[in-house]
Amino acid sequence: MPQDNNTLRVLLPRKLIDGVGDKAQEGMAVAVQGNTIRWVGPASEAESLDSNGAHRETLEFPGSTLLAGMFDIHTHTNMPGDGRTGEQVNDDDNDEVRLLRSARNATAAVASGITTMCDCGSWNRNGFALKEGLAEGIVEGPRVLVSGPPLTVTGGHLWYMGGEADGVDAVRSRVRDMVKQGADFIKIAASGGSTSTSDPYRAAYSLTELTSIVDEAHNRNRPVLAHCRCTDAINMALDAGVDAILHCAFYDNDGSYRFDQKTADRLAASEVWLNPTMGLGNANRERLAKIQGERALTPEEEDRLERSTVSGANSLAQFSALVKAGVKLVGGSDCGWSYYPFGDFQSEIMSLHAAGLSRIDAIHAGTRSPAAALGIIDSIGTVEAGKEADLLVVDGDPSADLECLRDLAAVFKGGTRVTTTKERASLG
Repeated sequence: MPQDNNTLRVLLPRKLIDGVGDKAQEGMAVAVQGNTIRWVGPASEAESLDSNGAHRETLEFPGSTLLAGMFDIHTHTNMPGDGRTGEQVNDDDNDEVRLLRSARNATAAVASGITTMCDCGSWNRNGFALKEGLAEGIVEGPRVLVSGPPLTVTGGHLWYMGGEADGVDAVRSRVRDMVKQGADFIKIAASGGSTSTSDPYRAAYSLTELTSIVDEAHNRNRPVLAHCRCTDAINMALDAGVDAILHCAFYDNDGSYRFDQKTADRLAASEVWLNPTMGLGNANRERLAKIQGERALTPEEEDRLERSTVSGANSLAQFSALVKAGVKLVGGSDCGWSYYPFGDFQSEIMSLHAAGLSRIDAIHAGTRSPAAALGIIDSIGTVEAGKEADLLVVDGDPSADLECLRDLAAVFKGGTRVTTTKERASLG
């Protein structure tokens, strides 16, 4: 039921993870009025809170923990998460089908506890149309921050989405056009990726082009997120001054993996946020392992599992070392891509814990840190008075067991209670 300004809703969980402190607190309450957190304080003081004439409603969640709604900094809402490549989706579907899929994915996301997410690349105007549909209430979902088609060189990663631009003048013009259309941030394919016409092991843009993109975006108060699948691209992105690096994989130009200490030192000394996307590889390996338990893998599947296992071990070792060095990690699932459908951002949070973040820090990486990385920490990301009432209630204590993040008791987006995945399943 939608929340309104005439109702003061008091939430009484067993524990609170407010995103400000470094541990769960007991005996706390949160009051919501309209779309805003009005008050946070001791539960013993909640009864005496002045409602200013508003109707008062109390919701008790014994045995549960309240925290900020989750924020996934890296999704692709047009993508199905069924194993099809970007090229296949480009050939198979039209924009109308892709937009309908985005609407379905957005609903699945918010039902799983995501109250904010970034669309880091969709076809043409699809991301902007989704954002408009959400604003008008046509579509149910989290608040979505949109990049539009990522900036990419001709034939570069994700070129089919419509963001090809080469040269300083062209990339400046492309940034301006994205901002004109409503982009909340700018996404750059700073290296190639899975796109067949691109090379994931080489930087795509020149430093001059990258710097022009960042200057143009920052001049319009838009953060820049850079897809980097190789060490050269990571260093070039650092030189250009991007705000976050997606994937951040240490591969040399010949495709071999090599941990680069100099680059690691640069990352640790920088203020750049790193999004490992390890949950994506985990999802792929779990799928293949499940198939292996049912039948023999094909030679192609065996090769894929072997390569994924090696790359996953390299990624885990790399980010474990980077965590010890003091880098800033931020949660982003890359869901929609490969075999990672929407609805389980929790897997990415757990992968960050596996890499060395404490459980609380991993939770922060999936709530507070994305808001900080996007420059909107003053309005969302923590449970504090005056912020948007984007809240998640889970059974149990995720600071002791992150698996609790999957056991949703309630989701509130902007003060409005959302039907959870479990509740939808029970309704048939």
